[in-house]
Amino acid sequence: MNNLILKEFFLAENHKAKNLKKIYKEILREGLISVDKIIDKTHIKPATCARLLDELVQNNLILANQLGKSTGGRRPILYRVNLTIGYLIGIEITGIFSTILLMNIELSIIDKIKLKTNDNKINLNLLDLIIDNIHKILANNQLSADNILGIGISSDDLLNQPDLNKKNDTHDITNIKNYLNNHLPIYLKLGSGTNFAAIAEHKLHYTNCSKRFVFTSCDIEIRSSAIIDSALPLTQANMTGSFGHMIIEKKGRLCSCGSRGCLQQYCALPALKKQIIKKIKNGENSIINQWVSSIKEIDYHIIFKAFEQNDLLAISVLEQAAHDYSIGLFNLILTFQPDTVICGGTLVPKSSFFKIIKKNIEEKLNNYPQLNTKIYPASASYDIVSQGAGAMILEQWLK
Repeated sequence: MNNLILKEFFLAENHKAKNLKKIYKEILREGLISVDKIIDKTHIKPATCARLLDELVQNNLILANQLGKSTGGRRPILYRVNLTIGYLIGIEITGIFSTILLMNIELSIIDKIKLKTNDNKINLNLLDLIIDNIHKILANNQLSADNILGIGISSDDLLNQPDLNKKNDTHDITNIKNYLNNHLPIYLKLGSGTNFAAIAEHKLHYTNCSKRFVFTSCDIEIRSSAIIDSALPLTQANMTGSFGHMIIEKKGRLCSCGSRGCLQQYCALPALKKQIIKKIKNGENSIINQWVSSIKEIDYHIIFKAFEQNDLLAISVLEQAAHDYSIGLFNLILTFQPDTVICGGTLVPKSSFFKIIKKNIEEKLNNYPQLNTKIYPASASYDIVSQGAGAMILEQWLK
């Protein structure tokens, strides 16, 4: 179905439109909801609410085809959003894998394409690959650009090199948008993958139980994002990496920022790779020696395989990184005093990495009984950043 009506609805800004959006957002958040609960949540007068609900139904933006449980009288009508009126595309680009998701507006995944990539910087070759696969995912689901509300792309690692004529150069956000829009006439939003992941985790799992929410990511870089009494992160897109530059060791390892002892130099994937290679060069035994003929062949995929095989050398480096990460994370907790902390990123599901972090944090929290902070691993899905990219598109429309 063409989503023109939905876009017109999102773009309207008068008082009536604001109430329509308020109702729509509540229905979207709840999944299935009765009119009484909508009135209770939105504080819109019953007669006005009933009239606005009828308008949303007439425009096919919501559906009213289910009945709830009776509490003594007639069974109440339950409302839900129409999931076929518009779709979202979320894209995560990393130096390991890149993911393209097609989602409905509840962020449920309809289709997925995963691409193996060796560079997290966006160049023309990668943009062309993404465009081809967006066309592919649309064709596979019998959709066109008109059905898509927008495309969200994670872009934590963009460099500002605007020369589009060179295939291997990285491009600034404006040029990337222009290039994509020339091939795909769809609303586009580039932003922080860490912020996107925070939005998706919060929206999908913690909206009703967390008011002070912190998401952290341990990956190629160490990043964090905070959502405080809001649907959107308060962390600026270009500042999510500041967590990685928290100093945890005086006169420690030299960081690219010029400081010494930054968390990034102890827990990020490049730091782990460097330590594993150093130990192998020093003659320590590792199963990795059986898989490569040269140190230069050791990449992240080899290291992940070593983690899976419980290689003692690789696991010792991973566990030390977990202890170091705990130091930085606890400092972050004391700063934001969140009720919920989520640990995400490639390393969290590996071996005992999260178990060590959780144990260390909980022991430290025993000395701060006034803090009621719970720590959880990110959802098992490796698609959370891409889902968050889609969620950001939706939040932009629903402003």
